[in-house]
Amino acid sequence: MTDKVVMISRMDSDSDLIEQQMSGLDYDLEVHQVGSEGEAIEAMKGADIVINAGVPLPREVIEEIDQASAIVSMGHGFNHIDHDAATDQGIMVVNSAGFCTEEVSNHAILMLMACAKKLTLLNELVKAGKWGAETRQAILPMVPIDGQTLGLVALGNIGRAVARKAKVFGLNVIAYDPYVAPWIAKEYQVRLVPSLDALARESDFVSVHSPLNNETRGLLGESFFKAMKPTAFVINTCRGPVIDEAAMIRALDAGEIAGAGLDVFEEEPTSPNNPLFKMDNVIVTPHSAGTSDRSRVASQVQIGQETARLLRGTFPMSVVNPEVRHKIEGRPVALNS
Repeated sequence: MTDKVVMISRMDSDSDLIEQQMSGLDYDLEVHQVGSEGEAIEAMKGADIVINAGVPLPREVIEEIDQASAIVSMGHGFNHIDHDAATDQGIMVVNSAGFCTEEVSNHAILMLMACAKKLTLLNELVKAGKWGAETRQAILPMVPIDGQTLGLVALGNIGRAVARKAKVFGLNVIAYDPYVAPWIAKEYQVRLVPSLDALARESDFVSVHSPLNNETRGLLGESFFKAMKPTAFVINTCRGPVIDEAAMIRALDAGEIAGAGLDVFEEEPTSPNNPLFKMDNVIVTPHSAGTSDRSRVASQVQIGQETARLLRGTFPMSVVNPEVRHKIEGRPVALNS
């Protein structure tokens, strides 16, 4: 029996690279551009597998899914999908973990260095014709990089890549991650600390690499920023709501932290009136950390490969709700091919 694969997106999407990975398999693909929850529900009717290109799927939408065994999310993050609801429905949620690890970790290091060296501020001053006495006041104080401590919030694939690259610049690396095995931290020469408070107190730079879920929403709040050094910077390239943005703004205004490098925000696109945009010690980018010509291709290739594994009846490589295994029929283990 031919499987029905439905791809839903908020904009026109090209499925060529995805379908190349599914060559030779028996399936029909439908591509739907959806603009509402109702349209998403209608599009997914009768689907065996759903490929989701950034469409929010809250519980009330997932509970209307009548047949699909899996939702394959095009991207690393999956917070736009209620994966607890999917688990309740016996639906696997699959992401393309790892496709942009190098890009995001590079961006985190870029933000760290740009904050420390006041890159954007000095760039603007020089382009405005200011030099010498006019820039000396802005240059200092300037924190060093080598010999300083980088604190990682979460030590998953991206956090580990950041740790590996940070060592090149002479940074000492610590991490808070209650779920990581100690031998993994040892392999990456990272010292685990027992609490977020300890990480805040010790770090000269804090880089956040946690997924967004009910446990991590607002993870870094007022108490965390008060525990940080006044000379320290916070870098966020994961998801905006992991940080209590209002608390961070208050900490920046009060001089409790030195600055921030932010690729993500609580609301995206964020308002042009966001106070963060008016701060010289805050560097911002438009949720672009994972983007490159290579990662754009890699994401679609990986999505196609995961969908192909599902069509063959095996488990995919990256199930973000592994507890769903207890609710579905047994499948062979994932195949890395």
